[in-house]
Amino acid sequence: MKNKFLIFTVTLFLILFTWSCKKAAVTDKDNNSTDTGIGQKIGNTIKNFQEKDQYGKDFSLDSYKGKVILLNISAMWCSPCRSEASELMELYNTYKERGFEIVQCIYQDENGERSDQSDIKRWADEFNISYTVINDPDGSLTGFFTFSGIPFNLIIGRDFTIQYRLEGFYKEDIINKIEELL
Repeated sequence: MKNKFLIFTVTLFLILFTWSCKKAAVTDKDNNSTDTGIGQKIGNTIKNFQEKDQYGKDFSLDSYKGKVILLNISAMWCSPCRSEASELMELYNTYKERGFEIVQCIYQDENGERSDQSDIKRWADEFNISYTVINDPDGSLTGFFTFSGIPFNLIIGRDFTIQYRLEGFYKEDIINKIEELL
């Protein structure tokens, strides 16, 4: 009886964990409506935000105006987010000379608490990240978006309009959109 309970508990945990990090893409091409939630309608202009980066320096999204931006929201406890980190670095290195930037927001630490400066520094060091990593200490950035799974990715065009949205990481889809916008 104890073994059945243990198996049930582990199975339930895995289902809930998988659901919380689901990798279901929702994009303008698979959604008849381009309304993807408050603050993230494809075609809308994204608003500027300011945070500290992994080096403790002030970062403003406006500093990337005129570039194609991948805005990624991740958490330190999220296994798919961790897997995606090295892939993002590869994308950045491939496209940065053509006007591509990545801004990664690590909004929670390993315990599901709000991340702080030391967390994002540790994340950037662990994955040898040279693109911008920020956190969201007051929840103002992550609260602006509606997402049900992470990693959460937005691709923002050179004119600061939201061009693409997806939950999960589908490298080929992201590459195709980046290529189209560059």
